[in-house]
Amino acid sequence: MNDRRYGFIGIVVEQGEVAGAGPGPRIQAILSEYPQIICGRMGLPHLEQDTLSVITLIVHATTDELGALTGKLGRLPGVAVKSALAKLPSSGPVFEGSE
Repeated sequence: MNDRRYGFIGIVVEQGEVAGAGPGPRIQAILSEYPQIICGRMGLPHLEQDTLSVITLIVHATTDELGALTGKLGRLPGVAVKSALAKLPSSGPVFEGSE
């Protein structure tokens, strides 16, 4: 199925108690490969004494695009990813000229 649908990606990043950048720069690099499908992003950094961060993405993607992005993220150490897409295909992004 190549229809674009709206959905979300939830990313939980466990950075452990080791000082350093953690997987953040690698996550950002991966997300920057998919600007065409990311509609919105919210992040909660520095939870639990800087050992946990949560990122939520709103996406408009095909199942193939979603799978490619979540697959890359899920292979990073300390990163857990869950996602879902709406069951019905959308007619297009709401943020591009719709009222």
